[in-house]
Amino acid sequence: MDRNEEYKLLMGELDAPCSRAEGTVDRARARLRRRRMLTRPAAAVLALFVCFTALVNLSEPVAEACSGIPGLRELAQAVTFSRSLSDAVDNEYVQPIELTQTDGDITATVEYLIVDQKQVTVFFRLESEVYECLTVDPEFRNAESGHLESCSYHLNDYDVPIGELQSVTIDFVYGDVPDTMRMYLKVRDAGSWYATESAPEASSNRWDEDRDYTEPQYAARFDFLLEFDPWFTQQGRHIEVNQTVELDGQEIIIRDIEVYPSHLRLNVEDVESNTAWLKGLEFRIEADGKVFDTVKNGITATGIVDTPMMTSYRADSTFFYEAEELKIVITAATWLDKDMEKIRVDLAGGTAEVMPEGAELVKAERQGERWIVAVGAAMRNWDGDETVHNFHQIFLGNYFDAEGNEYHINTWSSNITGVGYDERPGFFYEEFPLYDYPYDEVWLSPAYSHYWVAEEPVEITISNK
Repeated sequence: MDRNEEYKLLMGELDAPCSRAEGTVDRARARLRRRRMLTRPAAAVLALFVCFTALVNLSEPVAEACSGIPGLRELAQAVTFSRSLSDAVDNEYVQPIELTQTDGDITATVEYLIVDQKQVTVFFRLESEVYECLTVDPEFRNAESGHLESCSYHLNDYDVPIGELQSVTIDFVYGDVPDTMRMYLKVRDAGSWYATESAPEASSNRWDEDRDYTEPQYAARFDFLLEFDPWFTQQGRHIEVNQTVELDGQEIIIRDIEVYPSHLRLNVEDVESNTAWLKGLEFRIEADGKVFDTVKNGITATGIVDTPMMTSYRADSTFFYEAEELKIVITAATWLDKDMEKIRVDLAGGTAEVMPEGAELVKAERQGERWIVAVGAAMRNWDGDETVHNFHQIFLGNYFDAEGNEYHINTWSSNITGVGYDERPGFFYEEFPLYDYPYDEVWLSPAYSHYWVAEEPVEITISNK
């Protein structure tokens, strides 16, 4: 039996039907009038910065190429958030597995893996006859040592109805995907939480709720051992570039491109004479008339802690396409001036010595031993599309006092109206607390200083051989 026959036999053994909780998500969303963003540091993320973007999945299923293969039609619908994963499914680049566990009234089944040398996407479903809505907190560990080096992971969608396929992606920044990995799923009764959670009022109490966060009670816990076919974990290749390009009066070195079935990485280096750090890069890859855009859902860029620069950018993969040449087309960049890594804010006076381009300090209010800071900023067009705007990060999570002592922001909220602020077209608000901070001045860490759009795209053509 060859690999293709074995693959199809395994696919035929998977069950296609699933149960659904009709209307659960709509009912839950109607109950939740305000969303808070709470960040909790992942122990697996070491010595790296991760730029992450989450988008609502609005794409239509693109499953025609898999319509004749049992089991892949649903998978094709579950990967429409990623062109690379859609291409992988279309090309039958999938490792089918079937691992099932039941804890109490909940059953979890791991069904597919899309894995290569640097990234793993795990597809699983939760089923229950008791609960209406479930949410999951995933965690990944090395099966042998218990610790995964330099990686980050995220759910690809939220509010997934019971019985439907959902996924989580693990991205390895430096090391390679190991042969095995443990996946822990902690499942919460979200339907009960939405039903009982009252909508927080516009008061200082909501920050107390965020600070006093404790791990919720989980309805079920699962522990899966994932084993990867070595043929998949060896997939990927490097293309040397080593070209210097000028952007906005600065220079960067495009070192190389890494091409994997699940994504593409464009790796860059700083030039010492630059007066600003590169914090974001908008580009596309062109190959034989086809266009591959930057990643819009999930991890978009990573960098090391030695500098504020983001050094590795994610894009859709060209892995399944034959082309003699690849063209890198750069259209915009986000910068952080090297003399603006920290900015002083007079909290008592409500003023800042400088702010990122398009941003303004809206409020600094003392509440006991903490300050509540609110900033606003103009939204940006996404990839030049005048109809699509988005929030972006204004400040990083660390701040300092006059003595240089470091503190961390671990909770904030973003909204187009804010709490007690008027809605302004094309404008959004970001609000965060400075806990146990009695001082009247603070040094915040901007995520950027300014945004640059190229008058003409900067193009670099390289061999794809």
